[in-house]
Amino acid sequence: MDPKTLAQSLTKRGVKVTRSRLAVLRVLTDTPEHLKVAEVHRRARQIDGQIGLASVYRTMDLLARLQFIKHVHMDHRHRHYARATDGHCHHLVCRSCGVVVEFSDCQTDQLVRTLTRRTRFRIEGHCMDFFGQCPDCRRRAGASRRSSHLNRLAQGRPHA
Repeated sequence: MDPKTLAQSLTKRGVKVTRSRLAVLRVLTDTPEHLKVAEVHRRARQIDGQIGLASVYRTMDLLARLQFIKHVHMDHRHRHYARATDGHCHHLVCRSCGVVVEFSDCQTDQLVRTLTRRTRFRIEGHCMDFFGQCPDCRRRAGASRRSSHLNRLAQGRPHA
């Protein structure tokens, strides 16, 4: 959805469309990425140099309440936002650096049928978040372990 259409949707819901909100909408519609508020703020400042971090937080909360965007479940250090989609969403989340990768492989049909039958819920969607360590962080961690091991050897301490 483009920023103009989203702005019209906000107006129809009685929400005032400010310069700051338009800047945030542009950032969100210009990227498929999941963004932290700080990154939305950084990008929005390129559009509107006057936008404050508090305005971005308020706008993101408003857009989440209106279901234009959604919180991507994160641990206590990172909270990313993504454009709201119908149905389901799937994410790989790096616990080290916070990067979020969205994927579309969904093989939960059997689980949905079983849960529907068992609980009598009408399931309309789902979200799955898998947490771990991305390849870059694993590489960095491996290099750090090798470096520590070499330092111990150089100091005559082969074991930690």
